[in-house]
Amino acid sequence: MYVTSREIVPLPGRLQETIAVGAQMIGVMNQKYGSAMATSTELGGNPNKLWITGFWSSLSDYQSFVESYMSDQELTGTFNMFASFVGEVQDQIGQVIRQPGERKAFAQMHKGRIRHTHFQDGLELIMKVADHVSEISGTEAGLIAPVTGDQYEIIFVNYADSLQELRTMVETWSTDETYQDMFAQGSEYFENSFDVTYARFVS
Repeated sequence: MYVTSREIVPLPGRLQETIAVGAQMIGVMNQKYGSAMATSTELGGNPNKLWITGFWSSLSDYQSFVESYMSDQELTGTFNMFASFVGEVQDQIGQVIRQPGERKAFAQMHKGRIRHTHFQDGLELIMKVADHVSEISGTEAGLIAPVTGDQYEIIFVNYADSLQELRTMVETWSTDETYQDMFAQGSEYFENSFDVTYARFVS
């Protein structure tokens, strides 16, 4: 399975219009093409940012979807309107190597970077970590490896009904002895960089 994300930074003062038109556009595309895309905004990060994400069974499915909507005359006007609100756009494709649980209202993405000299060992360790935190939190943690962009990144994804629930998950891991041992072991395989993003789904 694959996931695509489009990071959109609207022009100053155009966030609400971008959210409204983007949500409408995604709703039409999901209905017409059977896709399952969603829009979300960052919390605790850049408040003037919109994300559009979607999951795909294969890259062929994603390619067919792109080719279909790009030639859809009904959507052309909406695309042009949406583009008039946007300042910057960046796309990324990732491979889902461990599927997250059911999508809920909020998400947290923990992004780290595996040392290129220890990539396979680091990947094996992070899979064990995902299995363990899924067990103790009761929520399946997803893992995404980039197809485009930095090939040594790894993204850890969790969904929850509230921000507090997401934070409680982290607090639970942090006090678990097995997790602490795994985290300490990870210093051999991972670089000293760790980025966390929280998001709220708006459609």
